[in-house]
Amino acid sequence: MFYPKWVEKWLKLLAGKGMSVMVLTNTFLASFSLPGRTASIQLFILAGQSNMVGYRSNLDDLPPYLQEPLSQVLWYDRQNEWVTLQAPTEPLPFSQGVANSQGFGPEITLAATISRHLKQPIALVKYAQNGTNLETQWNPKLEDSLYHQMLDRVQQAIAELSRLGYSVEIAGFFWMQGESDAKSDRYMASNYAQNFTHFIARLRQDLNQPELPVIYGLIPIVNQQSTTPFGTFEYGDIVRQAQFQVSQSVAHTRLVETLYFSRDADNLHFHSLGLMSLGHHFALQWVQMKCGFCCFLYPSLDWTKPSPALFFEPLNLTGRQCLDSGEIHPNSPITAPW
Repeated sequence: MFYPKWVEKWLKLLAGKGMSVMVLTNTFLASFSLPGRTASIQLFILAGQSNMVGYRSNLDDLPPYLQEPLSQVLWYDRQNEWVTLQAPTEPLPFSQGVANSQGFGPEITLAATISRHLKQPIALVKYAQNGTNLETQWNPKLEDSLYHQMLDRVQQAIAELSRLGYSVEIAGFFWMQGESDAKSDRYMASNYAQNFTHFIARLRQDLNQPELPVIYGLIPIVNQQSTTPFGTFEYGDIVRQAQFQVSQSVAHTRLVETLYFSRDADNLHFHSLGLMSLGHHFALQWVQMKCGFCCFLYPSLDWTKPSPALFFEPLNLTGRQCLDSGEIHPNSPITAPW
């Protein structure tokens, strides 16, 4: 017989007071049923740096319905236990904090959108850390890199789901990273395409998922972009071009354009609305990869209710169009109707 950790602790506590574990077990099972051992659940992995952490999120900006527990979504929390997803989700022990002490990343709207489409429970596990680069800190070739720490957490999360009676399908990987590689090292920026290609190949190999969907955000940084207090990011365009190149050369990958997502005054981190948009777009790209372009209608664009804390007014655009260097991109800047 197996139980969630909190049940084991409860049984041991009461048994220590002389109560029969068998009686307690029967009482517990009468009111709580674990999934059958053949129950299947789709697992989604999130990773990256501060914009995946949700460094500049503000809990007060979440609409009321997104502040409630998402009953169809399991979240691997800071105690390494599976719980119902509910903000705050950050900081996790390894993320190195968020600006407002507690916050959230794109996982909230990502989970809400995917679970609404699938109409079945899903599970999310996340490993992200502020200010980290792909060249060295996330490099799978280096022992004890963040890549391997992420993989350890994912494998531990899968083991816990299996112990709870689930058959786990690793269904997607979401990545928001690259700002650090664009900061001040041209060599690091120029290596991004090669490094990310190897990262994806190694991830799929280690997870035994050769066609694992990988959805990632283009960094919201262009060349010589000035931020406060983080200084100038000299090589944004180089990293963005590298990310685009990977989408053209590596199968089963999708991009999300992020330049138009709302940001904090520091001009680097997404604000709450930007993070909600990021998660929603991540989910839309995954759904389209799984079932085709027309299987999931984009919601109506509504920029009329921005958070009063936003640094700038969102663009007044409609439909699925935005202008960027004279081109119309298919995935910007639609947002969900919150």
